[in-house]
Amino acid sequence: MFKTPPKSPLTEVTSNKVKRTPPSHNIPSRSESDIRKLYAEEALQLNVTQRNKRKHQTEITSVELETFKNELKEMMREMISANNSRLDKLEGHITGELEKSLTSVSDQLSSLESKITSLEKERSCMVLKLSALEEKLEVYDRNIIKTSIEIRNVPKQEKESKAMLYQMVQCLSKKLDTSSELTNIRDIIRQPSKKENKTSSITVEFSNTLNRSNFLTAVKEYNKKNSNNKISSTHLGITSTPQTPIYVAEQLTTLTKRLFYLARNYAKSNQYSYCWTSNGRVLLKKDTDSQAIMVKNEQQLKQLAQTVSA
Repeated sequence: MFKTPPKSPLTEVTSNKVKRTPPSHNIPSRSESDIRKLYAEEALQLNVTQRNKRKHQTEITSVELETFKNELKEMMREMISANNSRLDKLEGHITGELEKSLTSVSDQLSSLESKITSLEKERSCMVLKLSALEEKLEVYDRNIIKTSIEIRNVPKQEKESKAMLYQMVQCLSKKLDTSSELTNIRDIIRQPSKKENKTSSITVEFSNTLNRSNFLTAVKEYNKKNSNNKISSTHLGITSTPQTPIYVAEQLTTLTKRLFYLARNYAKSNQYSYCWTSNGRVLLKKDTDSQAIMVKNEQQLKQLAQTVSA
């Protein structure tokens, strides 16, 4: 900007008129062009000075900006380094805790495997002990009923009494021509059954195994000789109901009954000619010339079936 030139002693304004003061003898006079030239030089000098100041300010701002960038970079490096250090520590801590957890889990699995192995051994021992106990119990039950027979499918009678049961067995003994006196029979029991069933089994306990065996033998021989008129309810002296076939066999334990049932099914499926019981034992025979097989348990039947399929 150009500054307004100061009032020159050469001019004075009075009543809007310019009066010229006579020049002093000591100050040399200048023309108007010289004055203008002087003003122009002063303005140029002022503009150059301002530009130099602006340039200097710009240079300072660039240096400060560069310094700020360097400081910012250094701060970022320090932050990144600090964060990396923290992450390393955190990673190390997590890795350590994870290793501890994995070690703990591994120890627990090892302990669990040991317990499972121990339990399996205990189970095997318990199975063996249970099998031994079942076998002992089976022998005990078999000894209890070794003098008993079972007469199945016997019709029920109204107001049936123990005396009536004895009379039925005595009547059958006469038909079989055996000497089964009352003194040879210890007890006779009608086995429980559903109320709607019209027939059920009768258990006859003899005084000794010889009387039982003689009675069973007589039943077999009678049925062989009288294949068209096998033992029925009429042989027991029951006339109040229609004639019903009855079956006489040795009494079996619950376990042997099931085994006998499975053996009969196996015999039918594999063309075995004979399946019977003797003294509480289940026996199988392929044909007349084959050797009898004593069936001790269900596992033996499964093994026989696998042998046949192979």
